[in-house]
Amino acid sequence: MKHCILLIISCIFVSSSSISPDTYIGKWKITGGSVIEIYQEGKFFYGKIHKRTEKPISNLNGLDNNNPLKELQNRPLLGMIILDKLVYEDGALSGGTIYNADSGKSYNVKVWINNDDKNTCYIRAYKSVLFKTFEAKRVNN
Repeated sequence: MKHCILLIISCIFVSSSSISPDTYIGKWKITGGSVIEIYQEGKFFYGKIHKRTEKPISNLNGLDNNNPLKELQNRPLLGMIILDKLVYEDGALSGGTIYNADSGKSYNVKVWINNDDKNTCYIRAYKSVLFKTFEAKRVNN
């Protein structure tokens, strides 16, 4: 009986603290107002701009103006993939890049979900040893 109770308690703990790949799929509103939709294709995860902030700091015309490639500067930001080729490993998404349309630069990225609140995730962009972390909240459809 003692072992049975211990087994039940450990199963509850393990299942409540685990983050599955499906937990990442959905829309996430980043502090500042933009909404990113994360989805999976095969083993990779991607994120595209679903909605822009109401007060953008650049690209006021809704186009990728700051892209270093001239031929991409007229593409619309809405629907554009900004999280590219992330892989699920050890409860987090990593190994891919994030594109910053404000600067036209890409950075290595890691995305993880708060174990205590599965409706909060963090997106961390890395530039060498420096990084910036953004908080995002799940958007319910």
